[in-house]
Amino acid sequence: MGAVKKIAEENDRELVKKYVETKDQKYFARLMALYDKKLFNYIVRRIGSVENAADVYQTVWLKIASNLNGYRDENKFSNYLFFIATNACFDHLRGLKKDNENLFRPVVRDEEDGSDFIENISSDEDGPETENEKREDMERLEEALETLPDEQKDVILLRSKGLSFKEIAEMKSVSINSILSRYRYGVDKIKSRIK
Repeated sequence: MGAVKKIAEENDRELVKKYVETKDQKYFARLMALYDKKLFNYIVRRIGSVENAADVYQTVWLKIASNLNGYRDENKFSNYLFFIATNACFDHLRGLKKDNENLFRPVVRDEEDGSDFIENISSDEDGPETENEKREDMERLEEALETLPDEQKDVILLRSKGLSFKEIAEMKSVSINSILSRYRYGVDKIKSRIK
């Protein structure tokens, strides 16, 4: 997996460089394709609406396209992308008059043993009881996530998207200890509310 991640990093940096130099849309389209699903899913989970996510998604890529000259190559492009996406989600949520439901749907991992926090959510069993249990567990998880401060929600959501604690710390411009603390407090609060 590390080799694949390294190739993706090299590819995105190369695509950014070529796009900035030539303004050829094919490089930008390839860059978008690398992050398409991951970015869209992140936005959907952050704002809770597929329809609104499509607008925010477009806004993020427009901001990326217009600001790529300011991108510094020493930073990972994915950090830059998700930083802009996080800010765009905050801007969107700030603009809403009512509270959104279902802001988050990540599966929270227990860092001590690496297992799923709510194991039956990811179960492959299709029985009616299991489906009902999954739905109930997901509702409890969503309710617990909605009560967390944004700093803790963001760390949990970004972790669920595969970013490392170090990457999140770089993105948020805080120490890794702060990120670890936010994650742990968030997971502990979720556990206490779900039990």
